[in-house]
Amino acid sequence: MRKKILCMALVGTMAFSMAACGNKNKENDPTPTPSTAPTQEAGQPTQEAGEPTQEATEPTTAPAQFEDFDVTEMVDGILERVEAPAMMPGSEYELTELYGIPADKVDGYAIRVPMMNVSATEIAAFRAATEDDVQAVVDAVNARVQALITQWESYLPAQLELVQNHKLLVQGRYVFLIIGEEELSNYAENVFMRKFDPSIEEMVLARKFREFQAVIKEKTDDKMVLEYTEGEQVYTFECTYAEYFYAEGGLENFTVGDTVKATLEESVPEAEGTMQASLNFIDKAME
Repeated sequence: MRKKILCMALVGTMAFSMAACGNKNKENDPTPTPSTAPTQEAGQPTQEAGEPTQEATEPTTAPAQFEDFDVTEMVDGILERVEAPAMMPGSEYELTELYGIPADKVDGYAIRVPMMNVSATEIAAFRAATEDDVQAVVDAVNARVQALITQWESYLPAQLELVQNHKLLVQGRYVFLIIGEEELSNYAENVFMRKFDPSIEEMVLARKFREFQAVIKEKTDDKMVLEYTEGEQVYTFECTYAEYFYAEGGLENFTVGDTVKATLEESVPEAEGTMQASLNFIDKAME
């Protein structure tokens, strides 16, 4: 009988020890609290085609002194600095139909969509009417991204990749969607985040030329040398004529020393020395 009591006591002691160990392990290794993932860096796909859209970063409260800015001015300023496909501004139709955002959910928005249906580049910035409306705007933007993935996954792979690499940034009541090439994406993110933290270093863009006013320094039937001056800086372009080159009034009406408005076929980045380019159009500038 005594042996039986001792066995039962031993079993009870072991059970208590196992329970204590279990509680100790639970305290040292707690289950992590679920959290949303931060915005992906440019070049890292946010999702594969057909997979659910990645959730946006959790809305944060912006410092009060940086809470008020015009999203239209921000978006237009970005597109003035970075080359992008031809885009047109979105109206309330794009807000409510493309994005599915009721007009009373925002007190400011700027949507820019491509003019041609061969580009997926798109920028959209929203200021939610209240903090309670932020999540509704984020959900609508995620739904728009998913619709674009469906649209492009059987069409143009390169454009699909742009959508997959999108950035969805959320700060306070501001929600910002960026779909575009790496330079546009990185610059737009930099401009937006500096609105909330001016200590972030401003991104410097390489200057690119496409339309400018210049002086003809040399001219032959095959090419033209143009010189553009800005402040103390002088830029020189040695231009062959593009396949569809057009000179207003005929090339024979232009001569060395003329000041002209010039359009290059493609943008040429700023460089040391003479830059090689293809001239698409020239017209005499008003004197």
